[in-house]
Amino acid sequence: MPDACDVTLDSSCAESLMAPSSDSKSVAHATDEIRHLKLGDGTKVSFVVSDVPDPVTVTFKQDIPRLNAMWDDTSPYWREESVLTIEGCPIPIVYWPHVYHYGKYGQWQGTKTNSPLQDIVTRYCQSMLEDFWKEFSVNGCAMKFTRIVDRLCRQHSISNDNVVACAHEEYGDAFNSLFSYCKGDEVHAMRNKSAIARHYQQLKKQ
Repeated sequence: MPDACDVTLDSSCAESLMAPSSDSKSVAHATDEIRHLKLGDGTKVSFVVSDVPDPVTVTFKQDIPRLNAMWDDTSPYWREESVLTIEGCPIPIVYWPHVYHYGKYGQWQGTKTNSPLQDIVTRYCQSMLEDFWKEFSVNGCAMKFTRIVDRLCRQHSISNDNVVACAHEEYGDAFNSLFSYCKGDEVHAMRNKSAIARHYQQLKKQ
C-alpha cells in the first residue's frame, strides 16, 4: 500500500478510474481522441493519450512546501513547475486524475491518495508557515507526514460529528428527507458523516 504522502502512479495497479473497453476499436478511438484541459490561468492544453508520459512515483514525505507548490495553479504558492508536463506545460496535481483518466489504464491511484494530500495542502494554506509547524510539531521536532494526516483525520472526524449533531438539532423531523439520496428507485437516508457535513454546508449556502 502506498504511503499517504505519496502520489503513486503504478502500472501494476489493478484498479483504474476507467475500465478498458473490450472493443479494440473503442479503445483505439479513446486513445486517438483529442482531450482538452483548461488550467487556472485560462491556458488550454490539448492532448492525446500518447502525449501523456508514463506515471511516476512522487513522494512528499520530507517536503510539504513542494507538495503545496505543485498542487494547484490557482494558488499563490504555485511555482509553475510539476513532475508531470504535457507538451512542455507543467500540470498541477489537482488535474492529474483528469489527465490519467484517459488511456493510462490502472496507472492512477489518486482516488486512494489524493484526499490526505488535499487535507495537508488545505491546512497548510490556512495559516502562516510558522503556525502550521507549531501545531504539527512535538518537542520542537516536526511530525512525520503520516502523523499529520492522522491528526487531521481526527480533527475532521470531530468536526463532522459536531455538524451532524447540529443538523439533527436544526432540522429535526425533516432531517431524513433533507439528508437523503436516491439509489435506483429507492430513497435512502445519508449515513456517512462526511457526506452529511458536505450537504449541510451546501444547504447553508442556498
